[in-house]
Amino acid sequence: MNTTTLLKTGALAGWLLASGLVGCGKKAPPATPAADSTATTASAAGQKLNTGTPVDGEATVTVAATVGVGAEIQAGWTGPGNVGDYIDLVPRGFTATSGEIVYAYAKDAIPVAKFQAPTTPGEYDVRYVLQLASERKVKATAPLTVTAATATLTVPPGAEGGEPLTIAWVGPAGNGDYIDVVVAGHSETNGEITYAYTRDGNPAKLTAPGKSGAYEIRYVLEGPTGRKVLTASPLAVTQPAATLKADESAAKGSKVKVEWTGPKRKGDYIDLVKKGHTDTSGELSYFYTDRESASELTAPAEAGEYEIRYILEAPGGRQVLARRPLRVR
Repeated sequence: MNTTTLLKTGALAGWLLASGLVGCGKKAPPATPAADSTATTASAAGQKLNTGTPVDGEATVTVAATVGVGAEIQAGWTGPGNVGDYIDLVPRGFTATSGEIVYAYAKDAIPVAKFQAPTTPGEYDVRYVLQLASERKVKATAPLTVTAATATLTVPPGAEGGEPLTIAWVGPAGNGDYIDVVVAGHSETNGEITYAYTRDGNPAKLTAPGKSGAYEIRYVLEGPTGRKVLTASPLAVTQPAATLKADESAAKGSKVKVEWTGPKRKGDYIDLVKKGHTDTSGELSYFYTDRESASELTAPAEAGEYEIRYILEAPGGRQVLARRPLRVR
């Protein structure tokens, strides 16, 4: 996995927790505050936040009857408002007070609890759970139906390696949803070559992989129950052309003028390596193609057989587009 992928995986896994409102596993019950048992804090109409000793009492939960997968859920509530009380989401009929899909503490959910719907359609319950010193109780339940979602992508039939792509999309546009590029047939929701979050705009801005071959561009839904691919479209990537022109030989330590043509993607460069060197690192001299179409390399101080190469910089790894031999004398 490349660095971009690692960043994305961390962002997708942590955005719910980072919000400070929701989580995917129960936190340990907070210690009972050492404040006066009558201490309360006024909040929205019909709600109280009890910062003292936890108390029992009636509760209600109100929520829309239906939302789409990955959509934001807003759950209104009334209740004792103990600092450990929480609003959670569970499969329909689930009775345990642990193992919830997602939750928000009542103290953080004024005037409403906000969390994301699962990516799996089905029947769920939104509940008010009371946290007392020694037990939890479900005090109120509201049914919620999560419906399936669809997505569409407008994808060109083909592109050259490293070519910028503009992908128009239609979909749920959840905060963690993204458009990615994978090798054709890749079924996992990680290991992508490159990606763009839907929250960053429509159309999505991507870059085609550098290696020629068959790929897919996908809309991936992100939610508390995992990621789901909503749609995928094929993309054929071909290798762009490049040429190199330089003298056949050069003196040790001299400047070697190189004329070139190529795609001139951001990060592309011309390098000089030992003959037979296959890595796209460890070059002896180089210059970026964002300069003029003719530039110079420095010949090594050791005589021998070398190569001048055009290197394409693109997602999925660098590609050598052209080679030219150089004898250093």
